[in-house]
Amino acid sequence: MKAIVLAAGRGSRLGGLTDSRSKVMLPVAGRPIIEWMLSELADAGIEEATIVHGYAGSRILTNLGSGKGVGLKLKFIEQTSPHGSLGAALDALSAMSLDEDVLILNGDNIVSSSAIKRLIQSESASLLVAEHENPQEYGVVTLNGDVIEEIQEKPASHEVVGRVVSTGALRCPVLWRETFEKTVKTGLTGIPDAIRNLLEEDVEIKAIRTDTWVDVDHPWDLIDMNAILLDRVNSSISPAAEIHPSAVLSGNVHISEGCIIRSGTVIEGPVHIGPNCDIGPMAVVTGSTTIAAGTRIGPFCRIRSSFLMEDVQVDSGSWLQRSVIGPATVLRSHLNVDVGETQKIGTSGEIHVRRLGLVTGEACTLGHGVVTAPGTILGSQVVVERRSRVSGEHPSGAEISSGGV
Repeated sequence: MKAIVLAAGRGSRLGGLTDSRSKVMLPVAGRPIIEWMLSELADAGIEEATIVHGYAGSRILTNLGSGKGVGLKLKFIEQTSPHGSLGAALDALSAMSLDEDVLILNGDNIVSSSAIKRLIQSESASLLVAEHENPQEYGVVTLNGDVIEEIQEKPASHEVVGRVVSTGALRCPVLWRETFEKTVKTGLTGIPDAIRNLLEEDVEIKAIRTDTWVDVDHPWDLIDMNAILLDRVNSSISPAAEIHPSAVLSGNVHISEGCIIRSGTVIEGPVHIGPNCDIGPMAVVTGSTTIAAGTRIGPFCRIRSSFLMEDVQVDSGSWLQRSVIGPATVLRSHLNVDVGETQKIGTSGEIHVRRLGLVTGEACTLGHGVVTAPGTILGSQVVVERRSRVSGEHPSGAEISSGGV
């Protein structure tokens, strides 16, 4: 069986984090999200996948190449249809034989190989479903036993009928492309829209439940995905890394080539540190943290449960937790990130986020002594003056004075 992996979208709800790459290329736990997804497909026995790309697609092609690194034969199709995920699926289905079945999955999700195997073994049209604490952000599914009765795409909070949602992982006959085409002609662009039309035509679609689905829709989802994926990374220290004898490493820790871990630094896994990073002296990195290539963490910093992208600079005495820091961002000394509960606006209303620190886009600069409130979100190239207190959300290019916001 072949697979279609949808990877054409930008991921606009991730703000500045996707200014120069699609969200499938965000490097979580040391690998782009789409690589994790493709590896699960290979482990499930899939041999060939078609990647439908669009926004920043050249980065996807350059990274994945022939697919040898993920154990798959890959084909690439650039999305030409303007009709959302349904159009992307159609672009791939148009090149396939009508007498075969296919898997359709989102490249920005992680679905376990065991769940994919159950889709393959189902021998009929099936949709992978899971429970979610914010079902209004997804396609909410109504079930009759193991058969889908209805799907509501991103309903208003007061219309939500349960917590079971579509993961977007679907086994279907290629023949369904005819219904997909009819749905597009009515102006609808989502795969759930096509599924609703099929249900109205009394087509039976089975539900297969999973509790191993991980999705990224908002910046804070990256923290949770990072924690889950870090549990799958084996502990390893590159012989080309320089580790000071007084540094203390414990737990599941991966340190890549070219890294320097300076004196007195404590790293407590699960932690993944990419190539050519420089950490310490006397820094502390703990609790499900990923530090991507070329990042510099200065002396006496504390980093916990955070996701730092490439070429970030964190100066001395800074304290980060439950945070997502975009590439080429500079955090000057004695930054303090407060963490706590916050309310954010999703596509269908408010979302309660239990614990969130700071989120930045690309190439931000936060000056000496800045304090950020829980849930502060900055776009790209935001400049925050020294000793400012920052809260809320600020667009790309904003300049925040020391008077505080």
